[in-house]
Amino acid sequence: MKPKLLTPGRAVIAAIPVAGFFATPFLPFANEPTLWFGIPAVLVWTAALVVLTVLSLQLVESLYLRNGGREHDRSERERLATEQIEALRAERIAAEKEEGLR
Repeated sequence: MKPKLLTPGRAVIAAIPVAGFFATPFLPFANEPTLWFGIPAVLVWTAALVVLTVLSLQLVESLYLRNGGREHDRSERERLATEQIEALRAERIAAEKEEGLR
């Protein structure tokens, strides 16, 4: 069974910070001059969401790799490399036939 990168659970994990970014203008502290740690609250909130985005994407990747994603990526990389080599070989043969070398 081929592992899928985007599953419903992983999509929810990645969507949490996105929802936070979209909700930011509607939050009460975004419209008031509130300070958190001496910095405007909306900047602290946005920085926290950036960190949460990084952590959520790390979690999604680790879950993917744990479910066999590393092996799938390796086999996909080998398959693409082989397809690219075959395509280059076919182009070269076609070019040689046009030039009359074959």
